Order: sequence, then structure tokens, then C-alpha cells
Amino acid sequence: MTQGSISRHLFIALILMALLSCRNHTDPLKTRSRFFVVPHAESYAGFNGHLSWYGRERAGALEKLLSDSGVARIYVTPYSRTLETADSLRLLKQIDTAVYLLDTSGQDLVSAIKANQDYGRTLLVVGHPFAVPGILKSLGVSGEKVPAADALPDVLYEVNNDHGTVQMKAIRFGPPVMADTTQAADTTGQ
Repeated sequence: MTQGSISRHLFIALILMALLSCRNHTDPLKTRSRFFVVPHAESYAGFNGHLSWYGRERAGALEKLLSDSGVARIYVTPYSRTLETADSLRLLKQIDTAVYLLDTSGQDLVSAIKANQDYGRTLLVVGHPFAVPGILKSLGVSGEKVPAADALPDVLYEVNNDHGTVQMKAIRFGPPVMADTTQAADTTGQ
């Protein structure tokens, strides 16, 4: 081998090592991840209630808020109101979705993120108001920062995990919450 050939092979090996080190991980302690966690928008009562007209307005406000955020995947539950909350963003930006099972601990969400190797990316998680506190805890937010009760539909939680150091901020968006449009559909835990 000549000197030029060795240098070229070394350069290619360094490029490959750099590319492999940038891949998505399954370990939140080895990555920088950003999560936007939001309860689904206002919906009609019922087991699988769809968004109300007011909820659709909020979904549009969510799209405007996150349109330039770099969301790489959207996580939703099997219930239509979670998918509808993210529909505007999903359709306009052509973002893939992943489904996680509804639980109050957020553990199925974490399993889905690991299975999809999505740590190290920017993700939108749409949950149910009663499940948002558990989701935030499962993403590493400390107990005193987690909302004590059901999350309101006009609050988006931005969670940044930098190699295990987690920070969260709450961002209000969209129209104010109307008393008659709150999450009646979630009183059954669905």
C-alpha cells in the first residue's frame, strides 16, 4: 500500500466511526433528546371520542408552535383523539407516528422509544391528561416539577435530556381552556 492509499483508508475509517457514533440510541444516558409532551386536545365524550371544534383549533395551534421544532416522530396512543391532536403537524411535515399503549406510568412509551431507537431525536408525545405526569416521570423529570393532577390541554411540556441531565419547561399555547370543553372523555381513564 502506498502512503496515499493508507491515508485514504484511514480517512474512510474515521468517517465511518463518526457516522456510527451519531446513530440513534436506546439509552437516554448516552444521548441528547428533546421531548414535547402534550395532553390530547379537547374532545367529545365517549370511549374513543374525536376532537371537538375547540380541540381542532388547539391542534392547529400545536402545529404552528412545533412546525420548525424538528420533530422526527410522533408518539400517540391507540385512541383517535391523540392522533387527531397531532394530525396537522404529522400531515404537513410528513412525520412518522408510533403507537404506545396507554398507561399511567409511561413505561410502554419508554419501551416504544427504545424499540424504535428514538433516543437522541426530537419527539412529540401526545398522551391523555391523567397519564401526562407518569409520562414526564418516565422521561426523567424529577417529582417536584411534575404536575400533580391531570394536565391541561393548553400546556406543552418541553423535556430536554442531555446525557441524563433532565430539564423541563411548561409552555402555554393556543386558546384558553373553556370549562365546557375539558377532557370529559377521560373521566373513565380511557
